Amino acid sequence: MRKLAVIFLAVLLAVSVVPFAAGAAEKPIEWVVQGCFTTSLPIGAFLPMWAEKVEALSGGRMKIQVHSVGEIVPGPAVFESVRDGVLDAGQNTPAWQKGQYPAGDLFYTLPGGVTETNDLLVWMYGGGGQELMQEMYGDIIKVFPLGLTPPETGIWSTKPVRTLADFKGLKIRSAGLCMELLEQLGASVVLLAGGEVVPSLQRGVIDAAEFAIPSMDKGLGLNEVCKYVIGPPIHMGSNMFQLMINKDKWAALPDDLKEIVKDAAMAVTIEGYTKDWVESLVVFDEFKEQGIEFIKLSPEDQAKAFDMTVAILEKNAATDPMFKKVWESQKAFIESNQDFFNFTKFDR
Repeated sequence: MRKLAVIFLAVLLAVSVVPFAAGAAEKPIEWVVQGCFTTSLPIGAFLPMWAEKVEALSGGRMKIQVHSVGEIVPGPAVFESVRDGVLDAGQNTPAWQKGQYPAGDLFYTLPGGVTETNDLLVWMYGGGGQELMQEMYGDIIKVFPLGLTPPETGIWSTKPVRTLADFKGLKIRSAGLCMELLEQLGASVVLLAGGEVVPSLQRGVIDAAEFAIPSMDKGLGLNEVCKYVIGPPIHMGSNMFQLMINKDKWAALPDDLKEIVKDAAMAVTIEGYTKDWVESLVVFDEFKEQGIEFIKLSPEDQAKAFDMTVAILEKNAATDPMFKKVWESQKAFIESNQDFFNFTKFDR
């Protein structure tokens, strides 16, 4: 009887412990993340889309609490906050670390049509761009591409600009490497937050501005204060953003969840890109119906903007080793890609 009692107690203990152990093992990994943009905007929507996909692909093993910009830290502080563990992960734009990481400007499409959206996409995922981006940040943070926009609308202006010479004397809101290009064209360039752009145009503080894709330009109200759009977008073709992950949080993930986090970022980048492109087509037609005049620079002026941009890139490469390394990689990819691209492209 004593032996039976001992066996019964052992079985009872085992039955009670197993569910507890299983429950403990199934407890989801929880992350707190924040975007560098408002999550309701197209460029800010990539982060919640990524979080939803990670939760779905992991079968609920990861739960991600998403915050919009400013809810925990300001947008420019996302990088430091992820690095220091205030956030587990976040959406970032390399523009915020321009002073610390000059080469970050190269992970957008470049001014002057030097790289177009397809160049950036293929180079990033297949031409070594992603690896160079990680090398730039070293081992202090884990980084992946997260979010790619279609080509930007162009430069909105209250005055007609029909040649590169017409930029001389204009006051323009811009950002990134294109600020150097516009300054060389004789423009006065300022960096303004999105909410300041339209009021500045209304008061005549600036004459022109570049911002983002058509749907965002419409949301900002640029079409209500400007009559002209100058293209192609010599300032910058499109934007690519980043998913930054705290290095300790990344190291703690099982290998299969690491793959899910990485693959979800790539999937959302492509899905969001196509969605935003379709929306851009609709809004672009709305602009034309509204009577906005779209002015396209001549092939000669486009070629001049290209040459000026290459000169700017070479100058910056001479002062920063990482900038030089990334630019040399992009330059080699563009050269190797051009013959095949031109041959397969229909002339129409």
